[in-house]
Amino acid sequence: MINVAPFEHCLCQKMGNTLDLCDAVLTFCEKGKKVKLEIRQNEEAKALVLDGCVFQDNELKCDGLFLFRSGNKKFAVLVELKGAHDIPHAFEQIAHVKRCRTEYREMVERFQSDGVGQLVEKAFIVSNGMLSKPERESLENQHGIRVREVLHCEATTPVPDLRQYLF
Repeated sequence: MINVAPFEHCLCQKMGNTLDLCDAVLTFCEKGKKVKLEIRQNEEAKALVLDGCVFQDNELKCDGLFLFRSGNKKFAVLVELKGAHDIPHAFEQIAHVKRCRTEYREMVERFQSDGVGQLVEKAFIVSNGMLSKPERESLENQHGIRVREVLHCEATTPVPDLRQYLF
């Protein structure tokens, strides 16, 4: 079982979600941008709302975190849902969470030490805008992070499933 103490109240639920970012148990949604994590048998995942639940201050923060376990593989996946013109700001938000947020570091360390397997951290931006490869590389270098993908999502397109980008 993935331990998310003391932030159980920040989990997306199957039914009765009270957190605006939660669309379903493993789905985040904000202003027409949506992302999900589909799991298979014998896999486990949790979706935690960071913005407005784990982090309730005015510091930089990204929207959500998926903790995912498949066999001996573990992933901590930061997610930022962003409008087309705010993608550079998303890099800044993710970098700040990774470097400066003690709550995030504590969750990642707890997840890493919980059972077997090496933890891999990844980050995704979900937007209705896109970046060229040079623009993306420039933002990654500027903020000292790697973003696995900038996924395109609009209300009329299929919801991106992060699972296909993890392996």
